Amino acid sequence: MKTTDRQSLEQKLLESQDRLTAIMRTTTDAVVVIDERGQILVFNAAAERVFVCPAQNAIGTQLERFVPPRFRTAYVAAAERWLQTDAHVGGVGVLSELSGLKATGEEFPCDVLISQHDVGERREFTVIVRDNTERKRYEEALLGRVKFETFLFDLSRTFIGLSEEKVDVNMERGLAHVAEFLEMDRVTLLEMSRNREEMTVAYSWSAEAVARPVPAITIRHQPWWMGQTLRGEASLVSRVDDLPAEAALEKEYLRQRGVASAASIPVTVGGEIAGAISFVTVQRRVTWTEELVNQLRAVAEILWNALKRRQAMQALLAAQGVLRESEERFRLMADTAPVMVWMAGQDSLCHYFNRPWLEFTGRPLEAELGNGWTEGVHPDDFGHCMTTYVEAFENRESFRTEYRLRRFDGDYRWVLDSGVPRFNTDGSFAGYIGSLIDITDQKLAQETLSNLSQRLMQAQEEERASIARELHDDLAQRATTLVLRLQTLARDLSPGTNEHVRLQALCDQAFTLAKAIPALSHRLHSTSIAQIGIAAAAESLCQELSEQHQVTIDFMHEGIPENLAQDVAICLFRVLQESLTNAIRHAGVRNFTVALTAVPTEIQLTVSDAGAGFDFKMATKGRGLGLVSMKERLSAVGGDVVIESQPGAGTTVRVRVPLPRR
Repeated sequence: MKTTDRQSLEQKLLESQDRLTAIMRTTTDAVVVIDERGQILVFNAAAERVFVCPAQNAIGTQLERFVPPRFRTAYVAAAERWLQTDAHVGGVGVLSELSGLKATGEEFPCDVLISQHDVGERREFTVIVRDNTERKRYEEALLGRVKFETFLFDLSRTFIGLSEEKVDVNMERGLAHVAEFLEMDRVTLLEMSRNREEMTVAYSWSAEAVARPVPAITIRHQPWWMGQTLRGEASLVSRVDDLPAEAALEKEYLRQRGVASAASIPVTVGGEIAGAISFVTVQRRVTWTEELVNQLRAVAEILWNALKRRQAMQALLAAQGVLRESEERFRLMADTAPVMVWMAGQDSLCHYFNRPWLEFTGRPLEAELGNGWTEGVHPDDFGHCMTTYVEAFENRESFRTEYRLRRFDGDYRWVLDSGVPRFNTDGSFAGYIGSLIDITDQKLAQETLSNLSQRLMQAQEEERASIARELHDDLAQRATTLVLRLQTLARDLSPGTNEHVRLQALCDQAFTLAKAIPALSHRLHSTSIAQIGIAAAAESLCQELSEQHQVTIDFMHEGIPENLAQDVAICLFRVLQESLTNAIRHAGVRNFTVALTAVPTEIQLTVSDAGAGFDFKMATKGRGLGLVSMKERLSAVGGDVVIESQPGAGTTVRVRVPLPRR
């Protein structure tokens, strides 16, 4: 063989390897290849970013170094299970809600996909890690906002329709509830004096062993803080030592009372400073972020309105009769409440709407009375809304329902309507009172989160397909051509010569590469779904897994449409792949049943075994079966999944995906 030919073949082999290296380098997920001992062989560029560790420092070390200490025992056990599987198994598994460990010592949430393959006589494992830090941060922020909005609604609803004698005790409970939710050790509501030289405590709540506030704060004893309040500026102190020099008296006061962090939010009435609400911690330091300060302002507004309503009630009692005062008190509270309020009589007809309701709809009170308010309900929601409303009235039960209500600008907004029955002192039914809050932004946020999850799954499928096509259409063909040419050249050489041995070794390497590329391409993305349909693709998957794992999978299908939407087909294929992989790994039996059937309204997929089963509650806590991944995929196509399992009683996965109406 000529030296130039050999060099040309070696160059092409290097080019194929370089192309595969380029793919590994440009993928957004960390890709780590380890051997049977857990030693790292490949560490791509994304892995360097995710684990904050250069490849040269990672290769040759154990993968265990990137597993948090509390998970290492489980990792070792999982590694032992991998080693006990068939050396030729090419199974794929997804483990959700895991944590990785960066070289800096910082943990991060991640999804992990593990597959195994043969390289010559060796068995290697490919570990793909996706960093979920940003997604988790977004989900936690969204959950925090939803929790706070719910808390704010419950707090404001507490003071609607409250009798005067119950204001004091409910105000104290409200302050305690605020302190518990915001993790504060003391919350105090203060009123500004008429001469604007001092503020007195109206209500206060303090945790055990926390000093209560002084009854009054004067401008002489705390000039800096009083000045901040009179200017309408919030006072935010994360560390007492950070107070400015002109706040020396305030600094000494806070130190004496063991305060770690403090915040004071001014409240106004008619554009004039009327008081303030203060928040104090002694056990922890608080960073007063913009979002937290906005939450404090919202809480302050509700509590201050409650305080002013109490004062208004006292003034009305002094000037008018009890009956008239009670009516005015309710209307004052309702009109100043940050929610829409309605009232209905025994005949279910509405006879009152507060100012926020009328401002929202832009209609006069006369137009809303009786059943006039229903003209603003979205036509698609009208039936459900009225059914809920009428059934609650007939049964004298509380109700909560969501529907779209037309705003003054013509835009339909989602609202949450909560109603409770009212009873007279003699126990007779008096009607209903209810409140509405606009939940459109909350719904949009939930929809955004759902769309984000769908886009992530779609991007994952697209990335898999792109890499699989590159591997199959380019690298696989090049590798196959290279093997054929090497085999041809080898036959022209005398066996046993150095050149023949060397060329044969190159031929073996190229053959191993040519064999591994299609397998990797198929694991990443199966093109058979679009070509032959979900039924045939599912049957092929069952046959492939049967041969790989030496198990029996009984597959049947019936009535599956040939023109099934591609997203539905891919979803069913991935869920089947996940369910079967988990069943084969954990059931401890060799026989499995898969049924894929269609009825006029939906497609049903069932995967069952008579194996070991598991405690479903414990499994869902650990998220080890990929249930979250299944639900996210199915949610994107309107489907759902139910898993039935008990220890020793086998497992059945039931999937339902609706078909579009004809």
